[in-house]
Amino acid sequence: MDGALAGPGALEARTRPERRTAVNRPPAVSARWQFPAQPVHARMARIWLEAWIADRGLGQDACYCAAVAFSELVTNAVLHGAGPVTVEVAIAAGRIECEVSDGACDLPVVCQAGDDDEHHRGMSLVEALTADWRVRLRPEGGKAVAFVVEA
Repeated sequence: MDGALAGPGALEARTRPERRTAVNRPPAVSARWQFPAQPVHARMARIWLEAWIADRGLGQDACYCAAVAFSELVTNAVLHGAGPVTVEVAIAAGRIECEVSDGACDLPVVCQAGDDDEHHRGMSLVEALTADWRVRLRPEGGKAVAFVVEA
């Protein structure tokens, strides 16, 4: 899982700012869950998301892409954020929209991991598996990282 957040280091990285997209549409079906920032909850959150999406009859490819991207964001929030972690998912107009929020203001970055680097690949996976992703600072503090997968 990725733990790459903005900060000192020799890694080449870039931050993806918030973009205004059609994601702000009211969702047809949605769910929200909040939990303490503990490693066990990262696995539980992925299981929760996979089951929730499967109950809605979406395609396997979209479910897989959403679950992997979601898992990366939740793991980052648990390992590098500040709890509690809040996850939201919505399905609308053939899209799976997910958002992961935590209390830390450190923004995630896409890193260029070396061939032998076992870490720093998570946000690259999010970028590769999703149609769009963005990050925003929340008015109440912390950040929210969201993505869209076409179903």
